[in-house]
Amino acid sequence: MATERKTDGEISKDEEIAAVEKMLHDWRFILLHVDRWLKWEQDSYPGIMAGCVSALFFAIWYLEPSILTTVSLLAMVVCLIDYFLPRVFTKYIHTGEWVPDNQQQYQQICIGIVNTKNKVTRFTSEMKEMKSNKPKQYCALVLIVLGIIAFVGNAVPNFFLTYLFVLFMVLLPGLHHRGLLHKYYSIAVKQVLEALGRNKKKD
Repeated sequence: MATERKTDGEISKDEEIAAVEKMLHDWRFILLHVDRWLKWEQDSYPGIMAGCVSALFFAIWYLEPSILTTVSLLAMVVCLIDYFLPRVFTKYIHTGEWVPDNQQQYQQICIGIVNTKNKVTRFTSEMKEMKSNKPKQYCALVLIVLGIIAFVGNAVPNFFLTYLFVLFMVLLPGLHHRGLLHKYYSIAVKQVLEALGRNKKKD
């Protein structure tokens, strides 16, 4: 019976991945290039991406559009990209054939999307369960997190904070893919533990 349940789970996940592959079929060539950029296939990619993000935020800072205008313009750009980019890219830019290596890379992208969605769903379920079973800890955790966000938002200009957040999210896949995120996280944790150890010795 355990084997059957495991098989059913695997089939369900495979079906979910297949649905994502079908949904993003028109974007598959574009996703391959985006994936290469996000994973820093070339050393120049992170600098170019950081420059593009910086240029975008500089333009917004210089023009000073209202929030409603900014949201409307961004929505218009997303709509135009969604309609035109797959057609233009497939017809005029891309000239290669869809080979097995491309299919494998595309499947890995779709698997990553499904895994990310499952992690978000699992986190949401855990928070709901915590709210039901441990309401005091849930309330304390939420208040602490929101308090930290409010403090940071008050100490750092919101526009600059948004720029740092967007820049970090753009560079995050490459940092994770190259192991830099884990490396610097380990270094930071080590430094904190060493500092705590020195303080205990002084006491």
